[in-house]
Amino acid sequence: MAISDRSVLCVYRYDPLDRLADCSPAGQGSARFFYQKNRLATKIQGQIQHSLLRTDEHLLAQRRTENNQSDCALLATDQQQSVIVAQGLAFAYTPYGHRQPSTGPMNLPGFTGERVDPVTGHYLLGNGYRAFNPMLMRFNSPDSLSPFGEGGLNAYAYCAGDPVNRVDPSGHMLKSFLAVLKRQVVSDSRYSIRQMAKIRYLL
Repeated sequence: MAISDRSVLCVYRYDPLDRLADCSPAGQGSARFFYQKNRLATKIQGQIQHSLLRTDEHLLAQRRTENNQSDCALLATDQQQSVIVAQGLAFAYTPYGHRQPSTGPMNLPGFTGERVDPVTGHYLLGNGYRAFNPMLMRFNSPDSLSPFGEGGLNAYAYCAGDPVNRVDPSGHMLKSFLAVLKRQVVSDSRYSIRQMAKIRYLL
């Protein structure tokens, strides 16, 4: 195939912090992305705005706003923060995160709470740093921290071959979701202790 016969499916633009800032699929309006604490918070495409509501590591809901009218979809997630129920629909994933496109809207978060790229069906981890292909069960490009850094020996592997017990939101290094859960439990415990102390003080 000659180069001149190839068509551009999508144009991706990045901000100075190397985060995905704009996505322009062919024949569609440009989508802009906004972040809070290094996590995707809002996507705006034309007159439609999608905003994710979360607390710490947990997804709670997604709000959709169009023409000053808003509706909110509550998100039910599993221990990895993969969305399994939303808008009356149930979702299922393979161990590496593949979800049938026909099972739900592409604008909803997917595996481990990450956004699915509508053009490729891949997850752009690390706010667009690296594309993870759930069908091939690997990244499309090597990790800049591999092989001698925290990226691990295999520069293309996802979670060192253990996607059930580990997650990789940054696209750089894996982490155990049990460790994330432990941090959340400790944080909740400290909050409860502070609240009890305030109540005792008021009494």
